[in-house]
Amino acid sequence: MKLSISRSQDSIWVWLFWGLSTYLVLELGPFLLFGLALKKTAAELAGPYLACAMPAAIFIPLVWWLWQREKQNPSPKRLAREWGVSVALWGVAVVVAVIYSGVKLGFMDPKYAFGGLVVSLLLCVPIGYFALYHMTLTRISSRAAGEGGTCPK
Repeated sequence: MKLSISRSQDSIWVWLFWGLSTYLVLELGPFLLFGLALKKTAAELAGPYLACAMPAAIFIPLVWWLWQREKQNPSPKRLAREWGVSVALWGVAVVVAVIYSGVKLGFMDPKYAFGGLVVSLLLCVPIGYFALYHMTLTRISSRAAGEGGTCPK
């Protein structure tokens, strides 16, 4: 039984397998370099490696879900809000992973990690949300204008 490309794009399991596999392989290189440069063992790098993989594990299913939602033709503002919330959630995962890895690898003093986490989240969440919200509305409007339709409001 052969899966067609269009059917495989509809499967979240195919997305997760290929997306996470590719991401983990690409992430391995920098962590091996960190390990050599910082003289860290594989056990010391395992936690930060997995922490840095979490944003991809969150974002890949969200992107799949959003592309499936786009096929259902939701209102442009609703789709833009969903993209904004998804990117804000991904930003939270990235900030938590970076702070955790920084503390675990000794780049950051644990006393200051919580303050850095709070400040980073206060900046990351609204910037990520509003940036993707406006980018999505612009993309939808451009596509509608290019197809000769009316621009959504």
